[in-house]
Amino acid sequence: MYRVFRVVINSFAFVMLAILGVVTLQFNLPLGVLLLLSTIDQLEDVYYYVYGKRLMPKSLMPLDVVFELVLAFVGMGMFITSLIYYQYFPTWFFKALLPLSFLIVYSAVEDVVEWFKPSVAPSVAVAPTTPLTVSHYVCLKEEVREEEGFRFIRRKH
Repeated sequence: MYRVFRVVINSFAFVMLAILGVVTLQFNLPLGVLLLLSTIDQLEDVYYYVYGKRLMPKSLMPLDVVFELVLAFVGMGMFITSLIYYQYFPTWFFKALLPLSFLIVYSAVEDVVEWFKPSVAPSVAVAPTTPLTVSHYVCLKEEVREEEGFRFIRRKH
């Protein structure tokens, strides 16, 4: 369920960054290119949550952190914009931007934190150091009863 939630949030962030990047390309080329590169990063995050594999190697981690920070700033801008225009536009879009922008910022920060999390080495099954003891219960002949071909043991409780 959590992975589905992250896929939906990162997909929404991808769409918002793509729209913002295309619009920004007209008047600020470097910022537009940075936003469009951030959209590629969001697709990479969606791929990670769907398939469990990273497309970016560890050597490109600083670049991914920059793209996630761009997403966090866009999310904060969406949050501030939705707060400013909340009472002026009573449509569902501005009402939905408030929680969605918070979730986008949370997603970006969590992705940055996940890069810096220590990696856990896969555990190897190790034989126990102490031998397991196996015991069984031996019953007396009078404790065994038979019914139509079946043998039952009366247990003491």
